[in-house]
Amino acid sequence: MNLQDATIEDIRILAIHHRKMFEEIWEHKGQKIEKARAQELESAYSEKIEKQIPEGICKAWVVKNDNQIIASGVITIVSFVPVPDDTNHNIAYLHSMYTEKGYRHQKYAQKIVDRAIHYYQKNEINRVVLNASDAGKPIYEKLGFVSSPETMRLFIK
Repeated sequence: MNLQDATIEDIRILAIHHRKMFEEIWEHKGQKIEKARAQELESAYSEKIEKQIPEGICKAWVVKNDNQIIASGVITIVSFVPVPDDTNHNIAYLHSMYTEKGYRHQKYAQKIVDRAIHYYQKNEINRVVLNASDAGKPIYEKLGFVSSPETMRLFIK
């Protein structure tokens, strides 16, 4: 298995992984994403990273078995406000972590997160945020991530 930086050629699979991740999360909750909405999600994600990977806003990694991508993960660098614990305004949003079903429980996600952490250290990014699924929480907790109860969100439609 080979962990490497994702390229523009990998975007289609990254977008598929993003869609599959949400389909599985929703299925676990007893919900279903409509097929048209899932395709819209995949397309919108593809458009986002196709633009942002070359700009350096997104960074992605893939694990390949031969030439097949079996796991992937992405970060987006965003500008937040400086806080007392970190006066740097750049933070990383870790997202779209996905491993194909036949390859799970082999620490591929952990290897991607380890590579991302190395990237943060190299680029002086001191804060990382993510939304964790129930399946992902133990992986992130082992790496030192903690839940943040003060976080809230609002969807405006």
